Amino acid sequence: MANTFDIKKIFKGGALVLFVLVLLLLGAQLFFGDQIMFLAKYFTGTPVSHSSAEKLTIAYALPVQSLEPTLFDPTSRSRLINVYEGLVRTDRNLKIVPAIAVSWGLVDPLHWDFTLRPHVKFHNGKEVTPDDIVASIDRARNYTDSQLKTFLNTITELKIIDASTLRITTKTPDPLLLNKLAVVFIFPKDYTNFDSPVGTGPYEVVSWKSGGDMSLKRFSDYWGTEPFYAQVDLRTIPDKDERLAALKKDDVQLLADVPPSASCTVDNFQKELSSCTALPNITLKTVPSLQVNFLMLNVNQGLFKEKALRQALAYALDGQEFVKIADGYAQPIHQFVSSGVFGFNPDLKGFDFDMEKAKAASEPIVSQSFEKLSVTLDYTTGDDVVVQYVQEQLKLLGIDVVLNPLSPDDFQKKLLAGNSEMYYLGWRSELGDASDFLESIIHSRDATGLGGQFNGTNYVNKDVDALIDSSQQDLNQKSRLKSLQDAMKILVENDIVGIPLFETQTLFANQNTITFEPRVDGYIYAAELR
Repeated sequence: MANTFDIKKIFKGGALVLFVLVLLLLGAQLFFGDQIMFLAKYFTGTPVSHSSAEKLTIAYALPVQSLEPTLFDPTSRSRLINVYEGLVRTDRNLKIVPAIAVSWGLVDPLHWDFTLRPHVKFHNGKEVTPDDIVASIDRARNYTDSQLKTFLNTITELKIIDASTLRITTKTPDPLLLNKLAVVFIFPKDYTNFDSPVGTGPYEVVSWKSGGDMSLKRFSDYWGTEPFYAQVDLRTIPDKDERLAALKKDDVQLLADVPPSASCTVDNFQKELSSCTALPNITLKTVPSLQVNFLMLNVNQGLFKEKALRQALAYALDGQEFVKIADGYAQPIHQFVSSGVFGFNPDLKGFDFDMEKAKAASEPIVSQSFEKLSVTLDYTTGDDVVVQYVQEQLKLLGIDVVLNPLSPDDFQKKLLAGNSEMYYLGWRSELGDASDFLESIIHSRDATGLGGQFNGTNYVNKDVDALIDSSQQDLNQKSRLKSLQDAMKILVENDIVGIPLFETQTLFANQNTITFEPRVDGYIYAAELR
């Protein structure tokens, strides 16, 4: 089940992927999350400090192989967010807030002006200049291996107005420009040794070995609030039992990758952690992952050309069964994005589990067929439990499902070819916006090769295309939201192009000696911990 998210990253090379961000707030704005501390820092240039502790250790399951700042895989960024910053960033509630840029605004629909925060320093002691910003964004746009190129392809010009002002021009209005800039790391203009990162973040790198652990120390000249911990060790512990053991012994204070099987549920505490009362100093916390897992159906040919069978499948799948498969850490969902995503339509009810309705919808078609009905379900190896349940339910309707497990590469090829009868995929709305899913999975294939890139069933609806296209350039939040919601209604209730199944949750475990609340994007910012 977990493989689906990573497959998406492989497909798009990260180019169409941004970790969870919400729609920008247009116009100039300042960060007032903590007004007194912010104003003190801005006008005096003095970082706000407080009492601190010496060391914090966070454990991850997957190793980091590269620290290239233009990559967009979650393992590297989970470390680098502590070292680098962008022009803007997102707070824990996914609101766009200032970082290196202290304010910004639209001059007109194609021109954005950013005012840089004064006296921001890199870890090498040099102050940030507009030239550094331009060089960093240009690398993200043009570097051969950059995974951010596609998202920045609306930018046509970066112009330095003066020592504190940068103007960004886009070829068309881009309502998500701030969201995209939030993931572009800023570094010195002539810097090339990215294995020893130099950013402006609250921590600087002390040591790192490819595939291994990373050690960070507090950056004494950080422009913002001084981090609580002087040293942060980011450990890589692939074995889940070893991670849990390290947490129990307090060798690790926070686990980023807690398997559901090791969690404390409402009903019972799984065997790895023994019992809730035996570990009173450990707290398990969860946050919706914003990843929706779903089936996509070929509405143009084959078995699911019949809308009645698509509707029958929607009735035949019990969302609670997927919750059980996820050990309780999932929830049923009736559309292709979760409630935390811009574009979610609260009016959609979907199709609740009802086998009688499923049989009534499918029976006329199944009974009139002279041959046994059969359909092939494509999926990536590792998602067997989910697709086996789908197979069992369709068998109850008299339909055989041929399971077709594929390697990530072969699965990618099949989607790009656009000839899948039915496929299973998980999609995380990295933009915090439904447009990512709609443009990549739903839009008809266009000449650019970007629209409908992973429309694996060749679905085409010109009305839906128009709604998606409108949302890509509409700077009015209200009308843009309506376009996204209208498109979602057509997909779910009118055309039934697929079946949304469930939304997963991300699990963390921490020692009670630290104060930790998960962010909606699932990242751990060490500077936010106390």
